[in-house]
Amino acid sequence: METIDDLVLIGLNHRSAPVEVRERYAVQPEDLERVLAELRQLGGIEEVVVISTCNRTEVLARAVPTEDPTEALALRLFRNLEPEHLYSYRGVPALIHLYRLVSGLDSLVLGETEILGQVRRAAEAAHAAGTVGTLLGPLVQQALGAGKKVRTETSLGEGTLSVARVAVDTARQVFGQLAGRRVVVVGAGETGRLLARHLQAEGADQIEFVNRTLATAQEAVRETRGRAWPLEQLREAVASADLVAACVDNAPGLLAASHLDRRALTRRDRPTLLIDLSVPRAVESSVRDLAGVLLVDLDDLAPVVAAHLRQRGDARTLADSMLVGEVHKFLALRTYASFSPAIAELHRGFETVREEVLDRVTGGQAQARELELAHELARRLLDTALAQLKEGARATRSEEVIDRMYQRFLENL
Repeated sequence: METIDDLVLIGLNHRSAPVEVRERYAVQPEDLERVLAELRQLGGIEEVVVISTCNRTEVLARAVPTEDPTEALALRLFRNLEPEHLYSYRGVPALIHLYRLVSGLDSLVLGETEILGQVRRAAEAAHAAGTVGTLLGPLVQQALGAGKKVRTETSLGEGTLSVARVAVDTARQVFGQLAGRRVVVVGAGETGRLLARHLQAEGADQIEFVNRTLATAQEAVRETRGRAWPLEQLREAVASADLVAACVDNAPGLLAASHLDRRALTRRDRPTLLIDLSVPRAVESSVRDLAGVLLVDLDDLAPVVAAHLRQRGDARTLADSMLVGEVHKFLALRTYASFSPAIAELHRGFETVREEVLDRVTGGQAQARELELAHELARRLLDTALAQLKEGARATRSEEVIDRMYQRFLENL
């Protein structure tokens, strides 16, 4: 049976690499099945899940016990990446990282809620591709459960936190009130619609959508009382907009300086705010140099993110403490599961001894009450033996040991 030491995680995120690096290694949804298949074929890989979001690309894998596939994974998915941008973990540290990730503790926005769905979809894609099995399947499900528990039982889950939420906070800082501002969202997918809902909650009256598929934009504007635009009319759509937010996949440089009217920009009393939540970035970096434009990308959201971190420091400490217990519970369950052959043998042994003793004592003529007593005694003895096995599983790596490992992990972040 596989062990937790077979678990390998390698990747990069917002802490290890800037957005211009992260965007080069993002795995687009349409490429995920192919990438999973290629990684599974690497030597030493038994199971694999790829998690790619706007702020990270990570590979979670089960390796052959005698193999270290880190170099092969890095060569396949992170070729030419500078070593300082890449992190890798094996065994319990990989488990700790995954639990912190799913709980929102490793996110750009502390406690953000989108990561639960993103990890769930990554696992579903791996299931569909046939690249998960007896370790990664249960692991991801139990990690998701731990993530939900953290949000339920700590203030980390209070309110709606996400990159989209932080983007709206930034817009409110720029404009004060959003009512009456012309807002255009480029991309009518999940992030674009989430952003629109947050904008509406802050007073935005009408929100327009631009999308490759016009029907999708038309569906989105039913909720926002705005206008739907096809992508071919992007220049016309963003003209005179107060706020343009780009939330698109795999469209680098979609919005260029040439889409904006420079003379009109300089005549405005406030800058036109462009927020780029896309990876790869959808707004050309040259737009930042235009007079009358304020361009904000994922890395520029850091000041607002820092404010969230300060506000939720106590919740983060409590969540980390909870995860020590959750990691310990997972390890104990895996250890106990490895005792299955011994448990089955115990069952058979108790039944055999019970029948032998009954036959010897009763001469094969046991009465109903004698049978009942014999079965009850055997059951209680077996329960005692299994309880000792469970306690042994819990003691294999005690919670105190896991806590020390967890603290070392945090110190090395």
